[in-house]
Amino acid sequence: MNSCLVHDPVVKRFARLLRSQRLAHAYLFIGPREIGKSETALAAAKLINCEDNRDGQRETFCGQCSSCLKIESGNHPDIFFIDRGESESIKIGQIRELINRLHLRPFEAAKKICIIKDVEHLTTEGSNALLKTLEEPSESSVLILTTSVPEENLGTVVSRCHAVSFRPESNRRVKARLVEEEALDAPAAHCLAAFAEGCAGRARRLKEEDFFRRKNEMIDNMVFQANNDPYLKKILTDKEQSKRLLDVLLSWYRDLLVLKAGGEKQHVVNSDRWEDLQRAGPRHTFEQLKDIMAEIVKTRRMLGENLNVKIPLILLREKIWAR
Repeated sequence: MNSCLVHDPVVKRFARLLRSQRLAHAYLFIGPREIGKSETALAAAKLINCEDNRDGQRETFCGQCSSCLKIESGNHPDIFFIDRGESESIKIGQIRELINRLHLRPFEAAKKICIIKDVEHLTTEGSNALLKTLEEPSESSVLILTTSVPEENLGTVVSRCHAVSFRPESNRRVKARLVEEEALDAPAAHCLAAFAEGCAGRARRLKEEDFFRRKNEMIDNMVFQANNDPYLKKILTDKEQSKRLLDVLLSWYRDLLVLKAGGEKQHVVNSDRWEDLQRAGPRHTFEQLKDIMAEIVKTRRMLGENLNVKIPLILLREKIWAR
């Protein structure tokens, strides 16, 4: 578990519920992907079952007792973590197995904890099976479901859980964390924080994927290289990279608009390319920049609908290089 992604206010909320003996049987953690919902759910599981917190009076878990260590290593017999893995959905078989386990008494925990990650990926059959468990909860168990798109879940499932909202951090806070905890320089941290949209987990993943270097490679090839057919062909073979390219281009032309409006270096996403932004600014009028951004947004929408974006990307390139 990455402790840096745990939301302490949520853990403290569970601590208050334990002290007042008002712990519910089911919670729905709602927030963007990679914001730390699963990590916080595991922290709550530690708190509820911490051997140094049998009286329920602690603010947090000890992290050193047998229960905490087993949860950390994923070896606790009463803590269940369910996700879709490599599949497109969470299968009904996984839910049936969970229900069978929940009917048993805990082996050693104060309460059994089941965490279902991205519950929006439950099949309809799985959701209906889970609903029965939510309607007839076990006194010795707590379910924590996580979702980034609550509207895609059955309303009956959502209504039977206590909602816990996870709000994105400010870009400034994510940037500070990347500088302090990941030893990134300020320009790289500033850029990653902007693309992470307030999710520290996403920022760390982007760092691990060498996004900062890839971002600049995309700008070099699409903005400063007119003859870029080989690069464009390579990008088009990967839907995720095509989306990433469009996100990068949108940030670049948004920066150029900010620059034309008199914005300063601290206001742009690609502050590491400040001189290049100033050099590229005069190439386009304000209206041309707006037109390019509209084309990028339209192409992103097509990509999201699984349409072929080869022609739209070529047209976008023509707009970028129009004089």
